[in-house]
Amino acid sequence: MTKSPTGPDMATALVVMLGGTLGTGCRYALSLLPGQSGPLHPGTLLANLIACAGYALLTAFLAGLPKSTHERRRQLTNKGLGMGLCGGLSTMSTLSLELVQGLSGGQVRATLVYLLVSFAGGLMASWAMAALGARLAAHIQAGAR
Repeated sequence: MTKSPTGPDMATALVVMLGGTLGTGCRYALSLLPGQSGPLHPGTLLANLIACAGYALLTAFLAGLPKSTHERRRQLTNKGLGMGLCGGLSTMSTLSLELVQGLSGGQVRATLVYLLVSFAGGLMASWAMAALGARLAAHIQAGAR
């Protein structure tokens, strides 16, 4: 039986689990921030914004590096930090629940502001960090020449 070169393996599974454990631990710590009971949830907002920023930075940085250098290390870094850490940190399900609770609790305006800040903030953080990641990769490539 031959293993697919792009299929899952034990090292990839382990870095995803390790990153996911770290990400969910960080998300739990952020959920302890004060002010979680109103229509705005700073812990969830921060977790999602940090995850958006981190994943965009990582993805753009890794995409900007030459393909031939350290491919396995790049794959493990992408899976461990991207899928694991950022995936464990971000929480669409909690955001959805908080939005439903806010709307059903009659806090329509504040809940819509929370929704807008979450998505617009995530897009802006992703855009800025993707640009930074691409610049960092280009800087490293320029230094390697």
